[in-house]
Amino acid sequence: MLMKRLTLIFAAMAGLVLTVASPALAHNTLVKAEPAKDQVMTAAPAEVKLQFLSTLKPATKLTVTGPDGASAIGAVKVEGKFISAPFTATVSGLYTVGYELVSDDGHPVKTSYTFTLQLPPPPQPTAEPVRVTEPPAASSQAVAAPEKKSNDTPWLPWIGGAAVAGLLVGGLITVLRNRRERA
Repeated sequence: MLMKRLTLIFAAMAGLVLTVASPALAHNTLVKAEPAKDQVMTAAPAEVKLQFLSTLKPATKLTVTGPDGASAIGAVKVEGKFISAPFTATVSGLYTVGYELVSDDGHPVKTSYTFTLQLPPPPQPTAEPVRVTEPPAASSQAVAAPEKKSNDTPWLPWIGGAAVAGLLVGGLITVLRNRRERA
């Protein structure tokens, strides 16, 4: 009985210590991201905006690199729990959003995620209308007449195939009727 009480008291004390100490041990974590992790977009976002659990320090960094490795954002702005920057890229591909911050407990947090931009292909220029020109005047040289192709379709194989198919269907119907009459 004494052992049971001691175990309960120890468990309650451990729970209390962990509950009180957990905010001090917490690291600042990402709460919401626009664009989201692994999102596939068909239009470029106006901005990249991240929201964190705690207020960010001014030294927080945000980077977005495009498929060519170049930066894809403008000036970064930190406001409270948010960090954002205008998205400046116009090329389809995989983009990597990286951020670096220091939590209240002094622990550095550096991580990244990706999203994909799949822009529709640019419209193709319309072709100029075809201009009809007058045929050249007939020359005095003889022009060979085009070879006349025969437009005769060999009907015999089609008629034969249809006759065979008809006989097969008729035979199948007769066999099925005979089976039904016997049963």
